[in-house]
Amino acid sequence: MLTLLIPVVVLLVFRANTEKAWEKYKTEWSSRDPFAISHYLPSPVPKSQNLAFHPLFENLEKSGSPAQTWFAAFRANPACPGAQYDFRANPATMQKSDLSKITSVTLSGSKKERIAELVRLNQPVSDQLDQLSEALAERPYYHVPHQWHDAFLLLETESSGMQILNAAHGLLLRATLSLHSGNQSGAAADITSCLRLSSAVGQDPLLMNLLAECNLRSIALSALWDGLTGNRWREEDLRKLGKELSTIPPARDRLLKVIRVSRGQVLGLMDRLQDFSGVGGRGKAPALSRFFLAANRLSYCRDLQECILAPGGKLAQQATRSGIRDYEERLEARSQGLSQYINAPSLMMASSFSGPFSTTLEADGEILAARWAIEIELHRLIHGSYPPTLEALTPTALKTPGAAITKGQKVVYQLKKDGTPVISIEWPAGTEPAKNIVWSYPTSNP
Repeated sequence: MLTLLIPVVVLLVFRANTEKAWEKYKTEWSSRDPFAISHYLPSPVPKSQNLAFHPLFENLEKSGSPAQTWFAAFRANPACPGAQYDFRANPATMQKSDLSKITSVTLSGSKKERIAELVRLNQPVSDQLDQLSEALAERPYYHVPHQWHDAFLLLETESSGMQILNAAHGLLLRATLSLHSGNQSGAAADITSCLRLSSAVGQDPLLMNLLAECNLRSIALSALWDGLTGNRWREEDLRKLGKELSTIPPARDRLLKVIRVSRGQVLGLMDRLQDFSGVGGRGKAPALSRFFLAANRLSYCRDLQECILAPGGKLAQQATRSGIRDYEERLEARSQGLSQYINAPSLMMASSFSGPFSTTLEADGEILAARWAIEIELHRLIHGSYPPTLEALTPTALKTPGAAITKGQKVVYQLKKDGTPVISIEWPAGTEPAKNIVWSYPTSNP
């Protein structure tokens, strides 16, 4: 009997201490770094200013809604069906846009004729894009009425990111067609709409929203770069685009908030598991369930707190690569041996933040490079050549304030032998993304 009782007694004592430790930890941090997801919700805005209640967007996150049907038409675009991006310009490879890669029209005939046919096929989607751009200009906020109070329902909510991505594809296609047709103002308007769409998507503090925002930004900036490398932009278009870029807040600054919301979701899901273990919420959860979930809550929150959110006990201002790496290593360690069974719930729910960390840095670097590129192109338009150095730039109303924008990042600028510029963003050691940001102009047309 002693042999049977000893493990039970040890488990009960360990459980009691674990639950007590969790409650103590939560009390200690609740005022400094609140765990409740309600603390991080966006401020309420009138429906008349909220894009989520616009007829084009309302219930977009619900399957079969009229909004989903409307957005689905972008994917069925006869000019370029699906989410085909082969024609897209790519700054990383110095590849300019190539409309010959769109297979919906025959390759016979002149380039002008192919463009005219693509514009004709794209007309139904173009009409939709006009409606979308109007809605984006009318309503500056986009806060979806998610079920924030229930982590399980929030998890079940369908992401509207894919539908919105299809719309961004439509804006990219029309902007590219405009550039090839000599309609620079139309291309600039579509880039502006795509940037506004990206900013709208990222306003709710959810991980998928932040990643979608960064993706949409990249789509818009590829069209901007496409026009820059072809010297297609007019001064007034560049000034408008520069002004729009200056309003975009850094994605990296919101990553910690998104991580805290993710933590709130995980803790909410653990609460639902505990309720479920207590006969569907009609009784108290068994002692073993409470022990496991308390142990998971404690280890999960401590890992995030000590590695990313408050290393050394002081709340972090920004996430760091070293902190992200330490957190990933802790997750890996907890997935070994007996620990993998004790921490199974939190391991299944925990998100990896290494990818989002690099993605947000890259997105911010692309915005920074684009702002400098616009200033450099304005200088070329005014003086007839690119500046030899950044210091030689002619001041403009949209002059990029280097120190205020870079936050430790270094902008490196040089001219190649053919006189075209190279703009690269460098980060301090240990804070850089997975890849460098380089905007380098091709030496000749494809």
